[in-house]
Amino acid sequence: MAETHAWDHELMDEVVVRPPSRRRGHTDEPVCEPLPTAYWLAPAVLTLTLGLIGVGHRQPWEDEYASWWAATLSWSDLGHLLGNVDIVLAPYYVLLHLWISAFGDSAAAMRIPSVLAMAGAAGLLVALGRRMFDKRVGLAAGLLFAVIPMVTRYAQEVRPYAFAVLAALGATLLLYRALDRSSVARWAGYAALVTCMGAVHLVTLTILAAHLALVLTTHGGTRRLLSWAGAVLVGLLPVLPLLVLGHAQSDQIAWIKGGQETLPGYPSDLFHSGVAAWAVMGLGLVGLLFARRGAGATTVVLLCWAVLPPVLLAATQSVLNLFISRYLLFTLPAWALLAGAALCALLARLPGFRTSAAGASSVAWRVPLAAALAAAALALGTLGDVSAVRANPLPGEPDWQGATAWMLKHVTPGDGIAFNGYREPRLALAYQLRHDATPPRDVFAAQSAQSKGWFDPSNCQVPAVCAAGVGRIWLFSTTAQGHSFDQMPAAVRDLLAGHYRVKEAQDFAHVRVLLLIAR
Repeated sequence: MAETHAWDHELMDEVVVRPPSRRRGHTDEPVCEPLPTAYWLAPAVLTLTLGLIGVGHRQPWEDEYASWWAATLSWSDLGHLLGNVDIVLAPYYVLLHLWISAFGDSAAAMRIPSVLAMAGAAGLLVALGRRMFDKRVGLAAGLLFAVIPMVTRYAQEVRPYAFAVLAALGATLLLYRALDRSSVARWAGYAALVTCMGAVHLVTLTILAAHLALVLTTHGGTRRLLSWAGAVLVGLLPVLPLLVLGHAQSDQIAWIKGGQETLPGYPSDLFHSGVAAWAVMGLGLVGLLFARRGAGATTVVLLCWAVLPPVLLAATQSVLNLFISRYLLFTLPAWALLAGAALCALLARLPGFRTSAAGASSVAWRVPLAAALAAAALALGTLGDVSAVRANPLPGEPDWQGATAWMLKHVTPGDGIAFNGYREPRLALAYQLRHDATPPRDVFAAQSAQSKGWFDPSNCQVPAVCAAGVGRIWLFSTTAQGHSFDQMPAAVRDLLAGHYRVKEAQDFAHVRVLLLIAR
């Protein structure tokens, strides 16, 4: 049988996505060409490998410290925390709590779930590319996706963004299956994936705009539209509490910059690389120029997937405060698919890739090889960005690991610690000191973070009483050098300036450690 979803060898100067052939009988499900195991396995293994390289080398950063803190609380304390903050991340915190209970809380152990999720996403991307175009486009998209620096960055992240990518791809693929052959089981599966998208990260639900575009451009009319709407409604019902409670906690993300301030840098931020952004996006836009018969609906869906979520979040920035690149990680597969389609279209114009029915097998390896070479070229062009992704600490992040290690070399029993600056280092220090049986006491902390139901404790109201009997205090400051006390409460600052002197100081990336000795 001739391959379906392939480019016609007589029309190699344009991308032609043929209408899927249909099975004979009572079903209208299209017949897709078989997907060789190597096609989906290669991008998945590549993504897994790149994610595992140095997975525990980089110290966590502040968001990962927050994940660790929440996931290591008792169930009752976690419930108290979620009642005040981060309710939208409750499903991920529960999953991470169970994972840590089984595998520990090292940086590598906590990041493994994200690595596995991103590798699974790469495999699903190939399957989706085969369904939307053909297996060669799927392979090209999967390989390009695997080497994007942003993919590696958030494959090594103790946050739910990799799961959002996996859920978005899974839901889109199941929607295609439900539209191919409508059944209760398929629509139920799609509804379950809609729930998963909302559970891992609510912003992922903006992909439903692309799903609506897919339904509207698919044969089946009102009946298919009603089936889709019903499945979406069922899928959103379990997520509704997160939406309502999350809106009540929206003040916690008020720090995100306005859309006009971050939109110009969005492409580079989304790919974590200017080179990758312009290469993949540019190739994807070229693909639109080649799209012709049968491809219109597919490209509309991909454009809605890639463009509508950031535009929507930028337009609603003053209300939702959600426009930030990592929240939109799930749009990367759409750009990879557009780029993969463009790459295959460009290759089809080359003489060496023109095939006849008789000679198809002799050149079948050329497109996969060319896709692999394109991915290798992209990887080489983004080596500097990948190095930044694997840096310890991340660029702009304090070196809490080095600062804590230096303190531990000189600490003595009875020492205390204090903090100052625009960053909240308590979670970082708690993580770095988690294996210390007798860590220094947080001198100016009153009510604990657990009892407060927050990520940091309440401050001591009478600093002189709290510091009584403490002869040595280790001050961790993220303020500019020479201003180590500037952002402290006045009472604490006056106490330290009047009753303590600096004995030693050591600078690390974006943090300074001072040993204060009582006068």
